[in-house]
Amino acid sequence: MKIVICSSAFFVEKAEKIKEKIKSKHEVFLYPLEVEFNGKKISILDYYKLRKKKLTKDLLKIKTELIKEHIKKIENSDAILVLNFDKENIKGYIGGNTFLEIVIAYYLNKKIFLWKKPSKKLPYYEEILALKPIILNESIEKLLIN
Repeated sequence: MKIVICSSAFFVEKAEKIKEKIKSKHEVFLYPLEVEFNGKKISILDYYKLRKKKLTKDLLKIKTELIKEHIKKIENSDAILVLNFDKENIKGYIGGNTFLEIVIAYYLNKKIFLWKKPSKKLPYYEEILALKPIILNESIEKLLIN
């Protein structure tokens, strides 16, 4: 199965570890680990931090390209794995961009796996549940048998 990992770039290190655990069983795609900014390569986490500090036109352009690239990956996959770890005192955090990816996967009839149940604090909690994701309850084993 081809699986695209979707999550906040803030979780890149955890996403890489999950990718390593499932790549023996599935073909796994992740967002780029580096982006080009001002003529040099920076880590996706550094890009995330810059964006959160001050969103410039150049950083927004990179964001647009990252979204397009990730949508193409979802189109060519069988499923997405949403790594919704805890963030900002929200258990099962799912940001706006990841929510977009969930909706796209649903529209394209892809399987949607969530690492754990999303937080009821999310403004789109009900919408996420309506898309009938498969909740893994933080167990990679369910993915390894699919």
